Amino acid sequence: MLSHSLAISLAPPLFYAFILVEYDQVRSTKIFNSQQVKLVAGVIVKKVKTQGTGYATAIVLIQKLLEKLLGDDVLVRTQLPIQLGDAQPKPSIAIVIPDVVRYADRHPIASEIYLLIEIADNNGCEIQGQVYARSHIDDFWVLNINKRQLHVFREPSEDGYGSQMILPEEATVALSAFSTCTFSVREMLQPAAAL
Repeated sequence: MLSHSLAISLAPPLFYAFILVEYDQVRSTKIFNSQQVKLVAGVIVKKVKTQGTGYATAIVLIQKLLEKLLGDDVLVRTQLPIQLGDAQPKPSIAIVIPDVVRYADRHPIASEIYLLIEIADNNGCEIQGQVYARSHIDDFWVLNINKRQLHVFREPSEDGYGSQMILPEEATVALSAFSTCTFSVREMLQPAAAL
């Protein structure tokens, strides 16, 4: 297990930062035609098509694993919006307070989120990490399905995450909010023989 401090740079942007209302207005004009875009930290970015079989398998494995281990103590949301200030990111997986009715007319906010997981191939999730750290998401993971590693970010601040651990597939991990519930990184990944 590698452990080191990582401060994600949050330099002021040299571009116009959109707020959610403006983003919705721009999208309604159809200016992007059929391009898939999303709003991340005030920036309109093109969505990367990462939903191959490895991505889909990881989503299902993680959802089933956490529902089995944590049961009714959590609600596992996959690829659904959360509300972080003016941003509405859609993390691969959000583990939130288990009250479906609570989210009938709004999305979960930072104080209701136990863990956010982004699933990536070899691409980083730096912009999402910045948004999550600024929103004080205590536990943020990036599962790199190609390198078969889990990046665990903790100790959020306005400047980024103060702690990062890179765990190989043999390592075990636990959510900060449920520290007695441990499982291996491998349990979140497609079996190596299937690759």
